[in-house]
Amino acid sequence: MAKSIRISDDLYDMASTEAVLMHRSIAQQVEHWAAIGQAVEATRDLADVHSASIAHMRARDHERVRRRKVTTDDLAFIPRAWVRKATVVFPKDAFSEYGRE
Repeated sequence: MAKSIRISDDLYDMASTEAVLMHRSIAQQVEHWAAIGQAVEATRDLADVHSASIAHMRARDHERVRRRKVTTDDLAFIPRAWVRKATVVFPKDAFSEYGRE
């Protein structure tokens, strides 16, 4: 028997977009992702779980930017103003191993 659950708007929108592309219902898409998540966790390979988690966060952030919930500047680790003010300084011998000085 089917059950109802609450999911975030971001996950719902991502599932909706992907479901159309994969010719699935939204529920089928979420179940598909859940099955993949179970398989990844069952491998017990933390690198795979970590990679999958990062990929999901990136996809979620991309969807939030696409829907104009946030800007790319909101997601930046270093504020744009700081980047503009920054200067790059290399040590004098930084490129000596490449024959450049």
